[in-house]
Amino acid sequence: MTEAAFDLPDSISETIRTRAVELTHISPQFNELLRDLEAGEALELFRPLETALLPDGTERWVPSCGSDDLATCMRHLRLCKRRGLRHLIWWEMGLVGDMDASCRAIADFATGLLQQALSMAERLLFPRYGRLQDGRFCVIGLGKLGGRELNLGSDVDPLFVWDGGGETAGGRQAIGASEYYGHLSRLLIRLMSERTADGLVWPVDMRLRPGGDGAPICLSLEATLEHYQQYGQTWERAMLIKARPVAGDPALGEAFINELAPFIYRRYLDYTTVAALAEMKRRIDAQAGRQPIGEGFDVKRGKGGIREIEFIIQSMQLLHGGRNPALRLQPSMAALAKLADEGLIGCADADELASAYRFWRRIEHAVQARSGEQTHKLPADYDIYLAAATGIADATARMHEQADRIGRFFARQVLPIEEESGAGWLHGGHAESLDVLDEEGRSRVHLAIDNINGYLARGLLPERSRKQVERILAKAMPRWLDDVNGVVALESFAELIHAIAGRATWLDLLATHKGALDWLIGALSASRYIADHIVRDPSWLEWPLASERGEADVQKICSQLDALAASADVEQVLADVGRLVDRGRLVSALSIDAHVADPLTVGGWLADVADAATRALLQMSRQQLHLPDDFPFVALAMGKHGSREMGLVSDLDMVFVLVHDDREAIVAGRSAWEQAQRLGRRLIQHLTAKPPFGAGFEFDARLRPSGAGGVLVTTLAGFGDYQLHEAQTWEHQALCRARVVAGPEAPGEVVAAAVEAVLNLPRDPAQLAAEVVGMRRKMLEHLASRKESVINLKHDSGGLVDIEFLAQYARLAFGGPAHGTVEVLRRLPASAPEAWRQEAGFLAATYLDYRQMENALRVELWRSIGSLSADPAATEWETMRRHAAIHAPAGLAERMRRVHGIFQQLLQF
Repeated sequence: MTEAAFDLPDSISETIRTRAVELTHISPQFNELLRDLEAGEALELFRPLETALLPDGTERWVPSCGSDDLATCMRHLRLCKRRGLRHLIWWEMGLVGDMDASCRAIADFATGLLQQALSMAERLLFPRYGRLQDGRFCVIGLGKLGGRELNLGSDVDPLFVWDGGGETAGGRQAIGASEYYGHLSRLLIRLMSERTADGLVWPVDMRLRPGGDGAPICLSLEATLEHYQQYGQTWERAMLIKARPVAGDPALGEAFINELAPFIYRRYLDYTTVAALAEMKRRIDAQAGRQPIGEGFDVKRGKGGIREIEFIIQSMQLLHGGRNPALRLQPSMAALAKLADEGLIGCADADELASAYRFWRRIEHAVQARSGEQTHKLPADYDIYLAAATGIADATARMHEQADRIGRFFARQVLPIEEESGAGWLHGGHAESLDVLDEEGRSRVHLAIDNINGYLARGLLPERSRKQVERILAKAMPRWLDDVNGVVALESFAELIHAIAGRATWLDLLATHKGALDWLIGALSASRYIADHIVRDPSWLEWPLASERGEADVQKICSQLDALAASADVEQVLADVGRLVDRGRLVSALSIDAHVADPLTVGGWLADVADAATRALLQMSRQQLHLPDDFPFVALAMGKHGSREMGLVSDLDMVFVLVHDDREAIVAGRSAWEQAQRLGRRLIQHLTAKPPFGAGFEFDARLRPSGAGGVLVTTLAGFGDYQLHEAQTWEHQALCRARVVAGPEAPGEVVAAAVEAVLNLPRDPAQLAAEVVGMRRKMLEHLASRKESVINLKHDSGGLVDIEFLAQYARLAFGGPAHGTVEVLRRLPASAPEAWRQEAGFLAATYLDYRQMENALRVELWRSIGSLSADPAATEWETMRRHAAIHAPAGLAERMRRVHGIFQQLLQF
């Protein structure tokens, strides 16, 4: 072994001493950096992790140098670099310190050196040229310098901008601003990157400046902005994400970045940009990315390496940063964390990407720290070397694991789908694939393809879109031809191409984002309801891009509905309510189709949207009638809305209550009673009007006191009197689901208390059971199916109503705080008999299975569970096999028999 180039003071611990000596043998560069180490510096350097020092750009690490001698200035900068580099290598390889902290420290250290070099350059130029009066100059850090994630062997990528006019003064020669800042830039580069006996400070790469190598070394602020705004390319947009002022006038740098923001970040989802980035990555792969993991593998550019992680993050920033400025962060890890916070990347995916990024950066730095080379390639003995340098055992296996994981994520998120060879679908290829279809099916496929060709030929889409459509069809058609709904899916896709019109970015999205394309292929074949919505509004193609979809979407919809109440534009409010309610339904349908939300969750989402729409429209109706915000009108939701178990086509069952001591009191020129009736009618009008003139709900007022023929709004006293003295048992059953959803808080609490008082009345269990069974018998006589070939899953014996009636009986007979069917069954109070406890779990699970069937049928086929075919070969059962827990009519019949048997058993007295 080579002897260490230093002696360590005795006060340094044996553990630190041993590792320091090991590191000199592992890293020849570290050993060489220690040749001029003094005892005091050794004590400062060789510390344990808890007290270790990392360099930064402060005076402590980059002290000022007032010399007017170029050689002295250059030596000063290089000695600063040597000292800082010792600490960085010790931190990373001696102590295995945090990589994020290390990368920040390297960037901040380089920033301090650049600032010092700029001060030196200005001082060195002064005797000859003086200074420019009121001139400003800024060094913009690009790439990893701008992102504060520089590596040990990195270039610094600066961009120089200046602002000012006139000529310099104070020196031997006066020159114009452009010439002066050209001299200043070149001297700054020389101070940083010229190699001397003491080495260099940092290599400077100017190829990222506007115009590249053939352009002036620096341009004015105005000229630089003009270049990007007129000639800027996609790769420059991605590059400028990390732009950050690092030296000189920070205000000038901030002005530059603020002016460029509209160029970098588009206000719309520009997936064409991501397609261009992906093509650029494909070219990089052709040069460096094909090398397998092993000697010579490029950890930066190789497949599954650092660059792919950066591409993923930058593509998401470019996509969403225009509409969400919070994503405009330079550091990769900070941007990744924000993408996860905003629900644009899943938290688990973000954690994996961050872990892989840090893993590759540690390997990258270790390779560079060995001999001080600017390399990203693995050496011949990398396995042995990395184990010694970083503690990573079995590096090859670990690298394969990380690269495969990132490669899969990159392919799903960014990489374009491959082009097929030979004649594509748009050019009459694959005719033999249509043999699986009958004559009508083949005719419909040919017509759909002809329509797509016609839409592409109209010139509303760029020429590249034809290639993108070919790529999409190459992936989609084999799956659609193997699907019973495949021809319909192709026809929907043709309609989508027509709807896209001039917005080619949607096709770039589908041809670039495999996750989005896979989702669309399945959605178009699975659900005509979803397909129709996508065709009407192609922005739904963005849905797969967000990882946290349903819950976050619904919360946003509800927040937007709540915000509408403050608007005075009635027509716009009504249009927005209709749009947002429809969006809530589709978010729920998409989640059902993707199997990411169970019936209870979906029911709650739809109820939340209905609640928010009711609140917004009640507020607007009050404003229209000039009623105060505290007018004591309360909307009481009943049925599935009240129990938060709504489906996609659930109507609103509501009871309106006026909570006022004197119904004849004058409010806004009329009696409170008359105003309440007017308000109720106005609210129903807005809730039921079809979009864009209202929310588009069906409304059922039959559950109000005295039914559909009763008064629209009842007083609190009238409500209580009716429920206590006139209401029948079935009305109390309905009241089990009642929930206040809109109105002032205090009156709402009074109404809720009145409901609870009715529900908690003492009841004779046997009489209650007889009345519930009697009502159920009437429903079976009038509403159940009469044909053996048809199953009515709602009203037939053993269907949904049996379970709902059991839950309502339990609430009335045993009490408890629960409202919804499943909630009541899962939270039976201690007073419930043991027989009920034994069956409650099965009943709750069956209810959820039935509701899952209901949701799947509605989303996939837009059919009701009221007329299910008893034929196992029917289309409904293919849908059940894909999306539900009960797959065949025989299994459903057995489940229904058991449910009805339990119904009879539990209510038999």
